[in-house]
Amino acid sequence: MVKRLVCTVLAVLLLIGAASCSQTESPAESAASSKSLKESLLPAAPSAVSSPESNISQKLPPSSQEESSDSAESGGSSESSGQAEQGQVVTITFPEGESLTEIFAALEENGVSTFDELMSMAENYDYSYYPLVAAAPSSGRCFRLEGYLFPDTYDFYVGEKPQDAIGRFLRNSEARITDSYRQRAAEMGYSMDQILTIASLIQREGSNPDEVANIAAVIYNRLNAGMQLEMDATITYIESDVIPYFSGDIDPFRALYNTYKCPALPAGPICNPGLSTIEAALYPSDVPYLYFCHDASGNYYYASTYEEHQQNLQKAGIG
Repeated sequence: MVKRLVCTVLAVLLLIGAASCSQTESPAESAASSKSLKESLLPAAPSAVSSPESNISQKLPPSSQEESSDSAESGGSSESSGQAEQGQVVTITFPEGESLTEIFAALEENGVSTFDELMSMAENYDYSYYPLVAAAPSSGRCFRLEGYLFPDTYDFYVGEKPQDAIGRFLRNSEARITDSYRQRAAEMGYSMDQILTIASLIQREGSNPDEVANIAAVIYNRLNAGMQLEMDATITYIESDVIPYFSGDIDPFRALYNTYKCPALPAGPICNPGLSTIEAALYPSDVPYLYFCHDASGNYYYASTYEEHQQNLQKAGIG
């Protein structure tokens, strides 16, 4: 009887001990649970806020948070700096035709990343998993990602990793530049990088949607005739958007971008064009113009001969 009672007591004690162990976490498990709860309270990662025609639903390369191996290889952490601590989101609209340096200045102004970090990451980070960037020349131009930061309205974290902030633009570009655009460029005998370069010229020379197809026609007509483009916007780009932020020898780029000197297209885009000018570059007007100008009121004048152009300059109050 005593032996049975002792066995019963031992069984009860074992059951109590087992229950206690099942409810007690190790320090590591407790920390993991707290971290999981903390992360569940964070806002979802922001994404591009795009207009309805955007094809953002297509599969695109992940951000660096999702690519932890890429982050490790690049020396970055698996979380955006400041993101987990603050969770603050800012919404920024970037107009069509802004340069890379203008975009990065706006990101710094809004506390997303610093200008210097963005510039360094734009030049040194591996963006080759973005097909558009991978297909573009990697050297011989001022800024590698100029033309590929699609103008739109975006949400960013304050203190976001610069490569993730840049990645939002690049994923949007991949979505907006559709397969039909790429096929059309190939049919024309141009790379998509050349189309973006032409679109950027149109954007800076005249973004009026009623004029962009005619400006595109002038560019192609001059290229086909073996004429220099002679567009002032390419000089302005070097002087205003590059030189103040460029630490190397600028002289070679003056020759590569100045369309009064280079034989055809500049070395790369001179801004980040929107859809209307990209479409104009892909579908120019069927007109014979070789020259254009505009007056202070935004009226455009086109000509097929140099003599007509001189007359139009007088009309525009330029000549």
